[in-house]
Amino acid sequence: MSYYYKMFFYLKNFLFDLIFPVHCVACRKEGEWFCTDCVQKIKLNEKQFCPVCWQESLGGRTCISCAKKSSLDGLLVTASYDRNPKLAQAVKTLKYKFSKNLAGNLAKILISTMRKNNFSDKCVFVPVPLHKKRERWRGFNQAGLLVQAIAKEIDFPVENLLLRVRNTPQQAKLNRQDRLKNIDSAFALHKDYSPKNKTIILVDDVSSTGATLTECAKVLKKNGAKEVWGLVLARG
Repeated sequence: MSYYYKMFFYLKNFLFDLIFPVHCVACRKEGEWFCTDCVQKIKLNEKQFCPVCWQESLGGRTCISCAKKSSLDGLLVTASYDRNPKLAQAVKTLKYKFSKNLAGNLAKILISTMRKNNFSDKCVFVPVPLHKKRERWRGFNQAGLLVQAIAKEIDFPVENLLLRVRNTPQQAKLNRQDRLKNIDSAFALHKDYSPKNKTIILVDDVSSTGATLTECAKVLKKNGAKEVWGLVLARG
């Protein structure tokens, strides 16, 4: 990047911030997309739970009685969606108002949850993919942005192992039973990558029933993945 291009880039951002100053999406304080005060008010989960039966589980691992029902080995959830309106607002703004700059702030919350639960440094990050039509319409995949932001902070490899091969209706608009049917066979392995013998962390913004993460894990396990975990900002 040339000196003049850099100067143009920085000047453009300066003028944009001057005309349209950044405000916190939760409290409207000027200066940050999601301010430090609001982040500190998020009630992070002290305990983790089995992603299938929701019973308390060490580190969010799928409990023994549920292991046969799910391809997901465990799920780490940063916070409750319902009990943290500030976090919920930030997630909605990232996802539906296309505020990509929020990803960095939210990624730091995910990293704190990972460190608290002693995740291995031999994991591979995989974003839960959007269908290409939806990603083209939105302009980005929020899970991909979160993964990229995490990778900037900590040295974990990132691989786009999965493709979304069916453009399914949005899960948020469906009940539990319809979500399970909706997501069935929606994902496939990317032909240029292999999950064989890898421990994988699937990253997404929110998980409700866990159907999406479980379906992704099923594809990865079928193709040789050693372990598959989910990592999300909230569950609710």
